[in-house]
Amino acid sequence: GYWDDLELRFPLEHREPIERQARAQQLDSAWVFAIVRQESAFMHDARSRAGALGLMQLMPATAKEQARRMQPGTSFKTNLLLDPDANIRIGAGYLGRVYQQLYQHPVLATAAYNAGPHRVRQWLPDDELAADLWIETIPFSETRTYVRRVLAYTVIYQQRLNGEVDRISERLRPIGTEASLAAQTGAGRTPQG
Repeated sequence: GYWDDLELRFPLEHREPIERQARAQQLDSAWVFAIVRQESAFMHDARSRAGALGLMQLMPATAKEQARRMQPGTSFKTNLLLDPDANIRIGAGYLGRVYQQLYQHPVLATAAYNAGPHRVRQWLPDDELAADLWIETIPFSETRTYVRRVLAYTVIYQQRLNGEVDRISERLRPIGTEASLAAQTGAGRTPQG
């Protein structure tokens, strides 16, 4: 009976820190909300079997590296990931980093948030492919499902936050080789790290 209750199924918890960190990373806040919804369903103390923690389900090693990139010289403690504000700050920072690494392509960055940027680079096609078809070729069923859900949740969160929704085609620009993706974004070389 609650399937259509979008306020219940797609809460706006932690709105202020999510919107603040999305702005800081130049990300769509609806997309960050969608990642949080998919990763933890807004359970700040969520723990996966693989060891990911918190709202944005960060692996401690990834979070430690990202925290050091954001604030060099600071110490990192794993339990920090159970603090919602810290988890959102580090998670949005990591999402922003993979978004930049993967040519500001939200589909690629979403897949990378789940499976890692190195895998996503391995999955790039030899020729240009429509993004929806590329999603269907992702070899990991968990990542395929993850990307589909995050894209759908992003639309729901855009409606909840703004009352308007971008055309899905804006998120689904074609996916090709690294060279063609670089040309789309004007990047002169493959981003590192």
